[in-house]
Amino acid sequence: MRFIHLAAAVILAAALCILFWPESRPADIEAEDGPAYEINRNQPAGTVERMAGEQYFPDKENWVYHFTYAYPYVLGDDIGNAMIRDTYQMALDEWLGLTLPMFANSPQEYYDGKNEVVHDFKVMCNNEDYLSILQSRSQTRGEQGTKMTLEALTFARRGEYVGESLTLRGVVMVGDSSEQIADAVWPHLYREFAELQKKGIARQDMTEKDFYNTYLPEYNFYRDENGNAVFFFQPDMLETPSFDVPVFAYSPAQLEALLNE
Repeated sequence: MRFIHLAAAVILAAALCILFWPESRPADIEAEDGPAYEINRNQPAGTVERMAGEQYFPDKENWVYHFTYAYPYVLGDDIGNAMIRDTYQMALDEWLGLTLPMFANSPQEYYDGKNEVVHDFKVMCNNEDYLSILQSRSQTRGEQGTKMTLEALTFARRGEYVGESLTLRGVVMVGDSSEQIADAVWPHLYREFAELQKKGIARQDMTEKDFYNTYLPEYNFYRDENGNAVFFFQPDMLETPSFDVPVFAYSPAQLEALLNE
């Protein structure tokens, strides 16, 4: 059984349709097919630098979409770090070369004509075995307001799945499947959510049915430095949406205990 996170496969499949930036391209020299990034290469392999910039679509004078972004750039020539680097490079290429140009040329996507899209990330775990990235995305769409989302990927640095993103089962290595682990932890996470509702932190209009229909633990997690699976709520589950979301850490032993209840 392969423990590869579906999200990474989707990113790779979609991005292959557009640009692929070869590793031989110096990161701190402007390339003909994209922006330049100041990458400090005089650091150890595995260090995570930032590909940061901004771009306007269709152009700066008549923009409909303004994209401000920072994506991870992982140093190192080994296959694992190169694969992780390419995953995010191709995802960024898709936004710059396909998604936002398409939106900027689609009147139904104009909204009020001044749409702000912001992508950023945090490194949640970075050691010899794993790299976990938590990516934040926000998009302001006129009167519809701002949509905020979080997505995390945990990559293997060693072993059979080196360079690939892992499922929940692949991270904690207990149980038979990610879905089985999610089913076991789901009720406990709902109780946490209900407590946050009582405190006025979580959305009051979100019912228990809504929670189970919209929140999937197996896609809302990352591995931390202590080997825990850390589950996080999405910003729109809060009364006041924010990227500062509640998180809940479960060790592999705790998850195994839940499976045995």
